[in-house]
Amino acid sequence: MFPPFPPAIERIDVFPLPDLVPAGYRPGAVVFIDVLRATTTMTAALAAGAEQMIPVMEPAQALKMKRLLEESDPQKKGKIFLGGERKGVRIEGFDLGNSPSSYTPDLVCGKTILFSTTNGTRAILTFEQVSALPSEKPQAEKKRRGGPSLRRQSTDLPAERRTRMLLGSFLNAAALVETLGAFRSVGIVCSGTELRYTEEDILLAGLLVSRLLRTRESGQQTPTEPDPLPRPLLNAQAETAKYLWESFLDATTPERLEKDLYEKLLVSRGGENLRRIRLQADIRDAARLDRIDRVAEYSLGRIRLAENAAE
Repeated sequence: MFPPFPPAIERIDVFPLPDLVPAGYRPGAVVFIDVLRATTTMTAALAAGAEQMIPVMEPAQALKMKRLLEESDPQKKGKIFLGGERKGVRIEGFDLGNSPSSYTPDLVCGKTILFSTTNGTRAILTFEQVSALPSEKPQAEKKRRGGPSLRRQSTDLPAERRTRMLLGSFLNAAALVETLGAFRSVGIVCSGTELRYTEEDILLAGLLVSRLLRTRESGQQTPTEPDPLPRPLLNAQAETAKYLWESFLDATTPERLEKDLYEKLLVSRGGENLRRIRLQADIRDAARLDRIDRVAEYSLGRIRLAENAAE
């Protein structure tokens, strides 16, 4: 399904919050992470057969978009769902919330889901605006809620012509690593919550960095390159995330990995928010590792399962 892992990665950057991504940053591929729960839920929904997810910034926009889509094509009535949350709970008037288990095959198969969450969908849409070339930007960048933007202009970070935008979760971590190996530069953008970083997102970022390096260091070089490949350049946040994941891994065993990961997510900032509204089951679903062998990709306003992320 995915291309073989080539010895290509030269740089991996991790950003604990979307607002820390420099203006104009365009790696070969970027992974958006909102473990609890947006990117986990969208990955699960697409694996369950949803045709596509359309991220929307505000609930009012989603309601208006659904009305316009149904008016333009009456055959779409009943095939467009509204999904998402505010403060962790399903938005009033929406069909579904942000729980992975609620997106079952019998409910979402073949459906288009307009999706709006507090942090995850904002991260995707914010990055799309920030990474655009000047000629592509429809309007000047807006400052995010909560104070001045932390974003800066940078000339020393990758600026590919096109960035493939992928969704990350523990559910499909192995498929992500296999896919990301086809790109020279990789960015990992954590969603955080209310402008604060979240441990669960950093932990998944660390897993991806660690596995990417491990695969690269396993001797998979071509016959014309017999010498060990140079280690990819990591920014400070990538080094930190890698250390946190590997420290967690050293303290568990393969038999206890998912159980310990669940317990780790329970006490994270996002986990505490979900426990407060009694959604521990969503945390358990998010802690399932390598269960889905597909990768979701955002392109032209829509998220679908990628057929070949390296094309």
